[in-house]
Amino acid sequence: MKVKFYLSVLILFFVSVFSFAGEPLEYEIKGAGTGMQGTYLVKVYVVSKKNKPDLDLLKKCAVHGVLFKGFSDTDSRVKQKPLAGSILTEQQHSDFFEPFFEDNKAYLNYADLVTSQYEVVKLAKKQYKIGAVLSVSKEQLRKDLEQAGVIKSLGAGF
Repeated sequence: MKVKFYLSVLILFFVSVFSFAGEPLEYEIKGAGTGMQGTYLVKVYVVSKKNKPDLDLLKKCAVHGVLFKGFSDTDSRVKQKPLAGSILTEQQHSDFFEPFFEDNKAYLNYADLVTSQYEVVKLAKKQYKIGAVLSVSKEQLRKDLEQAGVIKSLGAGF
């Protein structure tokens, strides 16, 4: 009886996680130097079946990486922690992040392409790794997440 209960709970967990996640994002993110005040300058690599860059996907991965993965810069050896914490925050606040990343594409407001140059590397037949440098507005992103109640303000702990 206990085994059936635990199995059903486990199945329910995986169904809820994977139904929300949709298609998982496959990307790498790293620091790309120093951006303007209030921004992060990051280089994002996405894996794609097309050799043409998808700017919306690059922006989505840049914002997602800043929020949930964090990144490091190999030149300056600076490591930035994820702005929103772990990926669990995305699941806990799915009512905010689902429309943010899918329905209204609000993430597009926080990332900009720095140069119009893309790096395209062929990995396999019909599989490419596409990279670009983007600027992500960390201060505006933090402010909007605080207003939505997703993260606490920096002064809330004192």
